[in-house]
Amino acid sequence: MSNDTTEEPDELEAEGEGVLFGFPPSTLRVTLKRRSRGWRVGGAARIFGTSVILAPVMALLPPHAIWPIGVLLTGGFLARRRLSEHFTLIDLSGLCPKCEMALAIKRGRLRTPHPLPCDGCHHESTLRLPEGLLAP
Repeated sequence: MSNDTTEEPDELEAEGEGVLFGFPPSTLRVTLKRRSRGWRVGGAARIFGTSVILAPVMALLPPHAIWPIGVLLTGGFLARRRLSEHFTLIDLSGLCPKCEMALAIKRGRLRTPHPLPCDGCHHESTLRLPEGLLAP
């Protein structure tokens, strides 16, 4: 029997580059986690549902109109962010292209282009990943 599963791995490891104009790119080791449609939609619904439940409670605090509007707008914004999170950046190891200090990143949503702030030189390089890595 052959096992013909076409499921893609949950976590991807790849080599990328830290790019800063005027300096040679540095090699980075990146770990990404692919997020399923169910994870994204379920999280967005949970976030927005919480804000809908919380909005009437917040209307009891003066000024009465501002708080529920703020809660609903914040819930919509956070739900939209969850829907757009196709990949999560789990880990990144490598050096800054300018000062060659180790880069430290926070785990979070992978953005395109993803900024890589350096604590040493205070410049912000960007992450360049291999072509086709983020294709569905």
